[in-house]
Amino acid sequence: MVYVDPKNLGYEPYWQKWLNKRANMVEREELVRLFKKFVPGSIDFICDGLREGKVTEKLKTIVPLTKLNMARTFASFYCRL
Repeated sequence: MVYVDPKNLGYEPYWQKWLNKRANMVEREELVRLFKKFVPGSIDFICDGLREGKVTEKLKTIVPLTKLNMARTFASFYCRL
């Protein structure tokens, strides 16, 4: 067994697994388009303070969040719609 720290692995493997479970191909394509447009930039801004490739002040969060946790939360919210 090989242990990989989620911080080093990132959220892409989780995202791909979740996306592959979606049965509707049109929905999948739209999710990929929207994900690429909004999610990476939002996660970088919230977790690292990066806005359009420039370092800004990180957002202050009450509960520490990882990038993987944010992607999982997005998937969880979407499934409830």
